[in-house]
Amino acid sequence: MMNVKLGICNFCVPGTGVFAAELVSEMGLDGMSLEFGSYEHGWPLSQRKLQDLYLEAQQDYCLEYPNIGCSDGDNVPFFAREDNPLYPAVNEWVTKAVDAAAYMKIPMVFFSNFNASFAATEEDLEHTAKRYRYICDYAGDKGIEIASENPLSVEKQIQLVDMVNRSNFSLFYDSDNYTYFTKYRQVDILQGIYPHMTRQLHVKDSTKGCIANAVLGTGVADFYDSIAFLKQQNYEGWIILENLYELLPMRHLNEDYFKIMKEDIRVLKDAVK
Repeated sequence: MMNVKLGICNFCVPGTGVFAAELVSEMGLDGMSLEFGSYEHGWPLSQRKLQDLYLEAQQDYCLEYPNIGCSDGDNVPFFAREDNPLYPAVNEWVTKAVDAAAYMKIPMVFFSNFNASFAATEEDLEHTAKRYRYICDYAGDKGIEIASENPLSVEKQIQLVDMVNRSNFSLFYDSDNYTYFTKYRQVDILQGIYPHMTRQLHVKDSTKGCIANAVLGTGVADFYDSIAFLKQQNYEGWIILENLYELLPMRHLNEDYFKIMKEDIRVLKDAVK
């Protein structure tokens, strides 16, 4: 049996919201990753009222919150330069996310560096590293780890680690992203970045051309190969589900989306035995 804790992203629980804590607890998971939210909606988790409601739910259902995820990098350029109109907003975004984690005593904040935040050039990578140095320094005194989830090659991810050069910076692995966004083999990425990886990761699966839409182990993402490597390394930490049960095309698997979620949890628990 792997010495791991199992969780799920809040936005993956059908309906999303504070009430998800009750469902996550009922299904026997250890915790739930929280989503900071989007610029468009004013980063909801920056609001103290919502933070307090999540903390109350945490106590009521004896769950852990392993991280705050900042997925809005898909839409807001993480590496925005000073001449970009969104530059002040990005600074506000990253610091407020760390502030929320500090208040809620959540140990890590990770940022999604895909789509609008994908570092396609060396200049983009330099500005990405600059932003991470700023966040890591801001988070350091608060004892918070900062991580990057991205579709870069092993070499570029290690280059980013070297460029950031902060002890509280790490890489965040996902068991399906490379299958969908790149031509890299999942396990090749996992092996390459493992020494620089945080002790948290996402698992999901997909059919060809889609993402996060297949029960673990039934898709094309080589889920079991990732688990096998983690077992070889005696991995200890969090494994967090990120399949999208209520979205097309996954919801066609069952009209009761929670049954799909329950099956995913069963597969994950069996896999880590």
